[in-house]
Amino acid sequence: MKNILYKLCDHQNLHRTEAREVLVRMARGDYNESQIAAFITVFLMRSITLDELAGFRDALLEMRVPVDVGDCDAIDIVGTGGDNKNTFNISTAACFTVAGSGYKVVKHGNYGATSVSGASNLIEHHGVKFTADAEGLKRSLDRCNIAYLHAQLFNPALKAVGPVRKALAVRTFFNMLGPLVNPAVPRRQLLGVYNLKLGRLYNYMYQKGDTRFTIVNSLDGYDEISLTSVFKCYHNNG
Repeated sequence: MKNILYKLCDHQNLHRTEAREVLVRMARGDYNESQIAAFITVFLMRSITLDELAGFRDALLEMRVPVDVGDCDAIDIVGTGGDNKNTFNISTAACFTVAGSGYKVVKHGNYGATSVSGASNLIEHHGVKFTADAEGLKRSLDRCNIAYLHAQLFNPALKAVGPVRKALAVRTFFNMLGPLVNPAVPRRQLLGVYNLKLGRLYNYMYQKGDTRFTIVNSLDGYDEISLTSVFKCYHNNG
């Protein structure tokens, strides 16, 4: 980690393979919390590159516990968080609205790190027991049109950095990674981002895959469409 930190502090970027290796080692427990916090802090002071984000994503998808929920053409609806607007869990509420309309939803989420309540806090508060059991998730999809995938059950790296993220209590590149690493890899995604720069970064990432996506940002800083401003929208066709 020392050499990586020296490189980053010298204003150099990580190659995709280097970024992947750092997160793999983080999940293995090779770094202590101070080293993890220092690494995360670098990306609070400068923008993440496309290669770095892709490398981090490679690591998380490689290490994930895959789950097969069947061929149901499901959608994931998620916001990056970090817009500091103190709104309620809008993307989670939208998931239930869409499921209630008869469409299949495979929602991926975690406990709040930059907010009072993340999707997992809300879901757990209402009595849902998190599970990684594929059959249980399929039953949920069949009966309710929605299955909830608690991130820490499916990826060791997200669990490893949880305490550090909570202690820092600011948005980090892990806010960006959450929407990219749904372990069920649904074919459709609606994603809210807190600024246009991040929207463009996701747009470049998604264009390299086959996900049917829409990315939205309200120009007054919300990571969803708001009633208080016009919004920008990216999707597969431009």
